[in-house]
Amino acid sequence: MGFDRRVLGGLLVLFCAPAMGQDLGAAPAPVAGPPAAQDTIFWYPAPSRCTYFTPEARSAFRFDDPQTWRFAFLVMRETRAENPVERGYVMVDGVLRELEKVRSGADGAEAVVTVWRSAGEPRVNVHMTVRETGRAAETVNLAGTMTLIRGDGRREIAVEGNCTG
Repeated sequence: MGFDRRVLGGLLVLFCAPAMGQDLGAAPAPVAGPPAAQDTIFWYPAPSRCTYFTPEARSAFRFDDPQTWRFAFLVMRETRAENPVERGYVMVDGVLRELEKVRSGADGAEAVVTVWRSAGEPRVNVHMTVRETGRAAETVNLAGTMTLIRGDGRREIAVEGNCTG
């Protein structure tokens, strides 16, 4: 038993120790510039109300293949609440960010624009601008753009997806 504790203790020290040459007193560098465009959310199964893919990820998606469940943006709804709240999810620079809906409505071109914002820092805003491309039973198919905004940086990404309910 003593040997197991020593091995476990050694592994904990190894995994918790700072990297060689790391300055422990330095604050993390602020993230500048636009968010990375290639970040995707791998979430299987995604219990979402809305799923958005890049066009390439949409082409590769196979319902029965969990490895293809790579999303640009997800919307989930708290269904047990009296007034359900929707939350958005986006992967930015390798970190999954939860977003709250700020507002949603039609723009001058009749597209639906929804503005989302993160609660934590660095602040991330997402503007989803989509149009309906078709309907099937309780599903609405959508296509448009997702604009990721961080500070002065902006990145626009084409998206395709669907919403239910």
